[in-house]
Amino acid sequence: MIKKSDINKVDRKESQETVQLLTFQLANVWYGLKIEGIREIIKISKITWVPGAASYVVGVINHRGMIIPIMDIRELLGLGKSEITQESRVIIVEVENVPTGLGALVDNIADMVVVPVSEICAVPLTIDKRKARYVVGEVRIEENLIGILDIRTVSVEESKR
Repeated sequence: MIKKSDINKVDRKESQETVQLLTFQLANVWYGLKIEGIREIIKISKITWVPGAASYVVGVINHRGMIIPIMDIRELLGLGKSEITQESRVIIVEVENVPTGLGALVDNIADMVVVPVSEICAVPLTIDKRKARYVVGEVRIEENLIGILDIRTVSVEESKR
């Protein structure tokens, strides 16, 4: 038999479950990636164009002797092509079947935040279908609505095309 005190312990434990997000901007819209799977964040080095690559593939970089494909997340989400500025960064993420990892080009990096899982909401049904494939949830942090991306899903699905 379950005691009421045991239920309270479970409720408290679940309410304390959190997720860490790296937040960034794409076309003045806030997004976040779960920290797990992020290898590192780098400034953009020389990007080599790859003939015949999909429109969302900016090219490849040689980073520490590894050739890493760079994806333009803005282009992938239908937000237009990224302009590379001093604030632009590449987030290198670990992805199955891509031993070197993949780079995600973003406009700028904001912060790392810890969010209670209970505050993450489902993506509204009204979201653009192109974005809905990659945005797995939303969370409000102060005045900003953060779309949570699953970059590993983006990378795996898109690399199969």
